[in-house]
Amino acid sequence: MATFAFEILTLQKAFLREEVGFVIAPGQEGQFEVLAHHAPYVFALKPGPLRLRLPDGKDKYVAVGVGFLCVQKDRSTVLTRSAERPGEIDKARAQRARERAEQRLANRANVDAARAQAALQRALARLQVAEYSKTET
Repeated sequence: MATFAFEILTLQKAFLREEVGFVIAPGQEGQFEVLAHHAPYVFALKPGPLRLRLPDGKDKYVAVGVGFLCVQKDRSTVLTRSAERPGEIDKARAQRARERAEQRLANRANVDAARAQAALQRALARLQVAEYSKTET
């Protein structure tokens, strides 16, 4: 499997650097896959699970927030506000955030719907990735 350098940079730190076979990311226009030797491109990301295929064939998952995935000739970089590994996610807290966002969206009175929808997307991304902690080593 051909691999390429991949990194995730958040506002706080260099979160991850790996050699990967492919990346499947949550784009604003839907999921997309980046393979080695992909044409240069910039994708807009929405909150969701990002899947990495490592050279040994194992998958690694990360919950990412809004940002961009920049594809270059020999490397790809995610620039995002936040990123969390499955083991870093507090499932109970994410579930409470999901419930709060759903309540806000259901009430609609005096609610910033776009903000509540973004909070719901972040909570759902965390819950999805937290489920992968059972299989990740």
